Amino acid sequence: MKQKITFTMLLLGAVLSVQAQNYTIKGKLAGQGNLKISVKGIDGEVATEAQNDAFELNGKAGKEPFVTSMSTGVDRNIYLGAGKTGMYTPPMPLEIVLTEGANITISGSAQDLNLASVTGDPYNDSFTKYRNAIGKDLKEMRELQKLMAEMRTMGVKEELEGVAKKMMANRTALAAARRQFIKENPNEFASLYFLFTASREYKTDELETSFNALGDTYKSTRYGKNLAEKIAAGKIQQAGGPAPDFTKPDVNGKPVSLSQFRGKYVLLDFWGSWCGPCRAANPHLKELYATYKAKGFEILGVSSEKVSGQAQAEKMWKEAIEKDGLTWTNVLNNETNMKQDVVALYNIEGYPTQILLDKEGKVIAKWLGASKELDAKLKEIFKN
Repeated sequence: MKQKITFTMLLLGAVLSVQAQNYTIKGKLAGQGNLKISVKGIDGEVATEAQNDAFELNGKAGKEPFVTSMSTGVDRNIYLGAGKTGMYTPPMPLEIVLTEGANITISGSAQDLNLASVTGDPYNDSFTKYRNAIGKDLKEMRELQKLMAEMRTMGVKEELEGVAKKMMANRTALAAARRQFIKENPNEFASLYFLFTASREYKTDELETSFNALGDTYKSTRYGKNLAEKIAAGKIQQAGGPAPDFTKPDVNGKPVSLSQFRGKYVLLDFWGSWCGPCRAANPHLKELYATYKAKGFEILGVSSEKVSGQAQAEKMWKEAIEKDGLTWTNVLNNETNMKQDVVALYNIEGYPTQILLDKEGKVIAKWLGASKELDAKLKEIFKN
């Protein structure tokens, strides 16, 4: 009887273990050795130490495809002089798609991790298909980055302009190849995702045409919904309508919507705790807020943190708010399984970005960086 109970408990434990492991990644990368290999999951980093180049990772996935990245402990940085303590160009990670029940296989080289083959389901098959199409251009980019670093280290300024032109041509070729892939593979999940990530490169009408040309299979994912929202928002702004509404959690976890601020002039401040220029601009923003708040001026901070997992993002964000003494409403764009990516929605290309809205929520002006033009505009509005 005791043996039967023990066997039953072991069987139950195995079943629970399988249920807890929503995806499995098995792989072997030449040159990986016994170093760390990791993937950013929906609840943070999942990591292990490889054994003789081989590894296995298990983790939790959501109800729909989640695009994330894999990193290796193998040093793939390109150093810009001063050895490994100086500045460097980080390597491209390997993008993979996590879904419930996925059994993913990875093969390739640790040094060329971003070009590895990822198979096991249609989602990752489509990404591998794309990597194969642009592999030559990605390798050329890496070589040009190395060449640029060497020239800077050696102080060979005469050749830098030529290399810079080649890098620009390389980026243009990669963008063209991406557009071509999207056009030729309308039913691939990768096409929808790459249109989403590159949407800031498209005008609204062009983006709508490209989106409508895609198959409907993946348009219900958060990437598809975000694209649809972005297109709708762009059309409203073209027609002179209000900036797109969004809802995000504040420091207390309470949902805050942009539309709540109608009737006031609002400065959307896109920032992050990691952003030096953003933090340097905060003292002056505090002065402006103190000057104009009583006259109908509000600031809504939208923070995007460069960390894995919502818990770490909240920690960094809240610490920065407290340290900088920010008293206006702040929301976070890092919530797990986010339904709206406000950074993508507003085509934010750098930090800080500031967008001033009128009382009806219409865009008055948009600035990349802390602009003195904001001061002039507020003086004009409030006759100060």
